[in-house]
Amino acid sequence: MFWRIILIFACISPPQAWSAEESEPATKKSEISEILDSMGYPELQVVPRASERLVLEAKSEDLFTHWPIQISGLATLFVGFTAKSTQRPDLSDKQKSDATTIAAATFAVGLGWIAGTAILAAQHPYRAGSNAVNKNTGKDERSTLLRERLSEEALERPARVMRVLETVSIVTNFSVNAMAAVHATDSGKITAGLGALMAFLPLMFEDHSISVFEKHTEYKRKIYTPVKSASLSFDGQSKTFTPMTQLTWAF
Repeated sequence: MFWRIILIFACISPPQAWSAEESEPATKKSEISEILDSMGYPELQVVPRASERLVLEAKSEDLFTHWPIQISGLATLFVGFTAKSTQRPDLSDKQKSDATTIAAATFAVGLGWIAGTAILAAQHPYRAGSNAVNKNTGKDERSTLLRERLSEEALERPARVMRVLETVSIVTNFSVNAMAAVHATDSGKITAGLGALMAFLPLMFEDHSISVFEKHTEYKRKIYTPVKSASLSFDGQSKTFTPMTQLTWAF
């Protein structure tokens, strides 16, 4: 959560100004407290809100949401499917057996990533999250804040899962393609090399669920932006101007 805190430092302050300040009764609320009280919650100020983002994403969910992993899996699937026909003719019986096993594993890994990501997308995490949030129907500020924080959690969950799966998909797709190239002919090595290159597609194109959550976090962060400025403060009792430095930062 980001909050704006403003601290004002007097660069030059005449002695009489200090004495006047010390004599004033501490009856007013401090400037910092007033600012904090008027700020509210970033979850309620961000546009669009997390609950609104959930509704928008729920409308566009489909089986190809995780397409970078699916395309890299499709390339691996193709390498495994053609691996048997691209085996070198000089392989021994044991090498042929190993090559057949590797080809089957490569095919299974590619198919697994295509089917697995499609199954994840078919669960419609944004729609499920929106439905769960809408069960909280209170109208007061506390209930509204509860819905927004639950919505943020619903945005974060698929992003956290896909960060892990992206890494696992890169490692597994690259590994089986590299192993498939060991027993392949020159043309088979080229195909396996392209499959290994496609394994890094999730690094080149961020998964949609990750970009959605990071974009929402970015919008929240922009609500309170660090600012530094200078000004003059006029002291009514001493009839003098005092240079002031105003620092604003987020944490």
